[in-house]
Amino acid sequence: MFRKLSILAGLAIVGSLSWYLLYPRQQAAGLSARPSRSEADSFSRKLEMLAAGEKTHKANTVEFKQSEIDAYLQHELAPLFPKGLDQVAIRLEQGLLAGGARIDFDALDTGSARPNPLLSALLRGQHVLDVVASIKTQNGTGSYEVSKVMLDQREIPKPIVDLLIQKYIVPKYPAAKPNTPFPLPYNVDRADLQPGKLIVHQIPR
Repeated sequence: MFRKLSILAGLAIVGSLSWYLLYPRQQAAGLSARPSRSEADSFSRKLEMLAAGEKTHKANTVEFKQSEIDAYLQHELAPLFPKGLDQVAIRLEQGLLAGGARIDFDALDTGSARPNPLLSALLRGQHVLDVVASIKTQNGTGSYEVSKVMLDQREIPKPIVDLLIQKYIVPKYPAAKPNTPFPLPYNVDRADLQPGKLIVHQIPR
């Protein structure tokens, strides 16, 4: 179940990271500072609708609002994040997912037995990591491409980004490789990312 939530609320948590990258941090902090429990519950009900549609082979179109995603992220998913990862936030844009998090690389379990000397030298202690990725979905499959990664507001070169993905994402989520198709859950045919909302189209199968 958590894998399915991660794909949706992470189609909507890409590699699964602050929408702070697209907006001034001071402005962003005030827009959704205290997501409500009721909005998290609304997100849950919509997930249940998709789960029911999968079992009954019904077609549904479900819209998740940015505020609902923020609330679900804080109230339901945040307690499940691994040690060393917190303050995760995402923002939906047209075909794009922007996300950010505070990461303590010393505490984060990479799942890899062999440390990379370059990353070990670069990534020590706490940092703010921001990511922008383009999302494509069609015919029941999805994929993403990382377009920008910033560490403490400084852009990271692509070779370092590739090392980050290989060390911190692939060991725990082998299917979460960029530019690699993955099946969408709940019989979802496609998911449209628009400013402030995610529209999910479910078809019978």
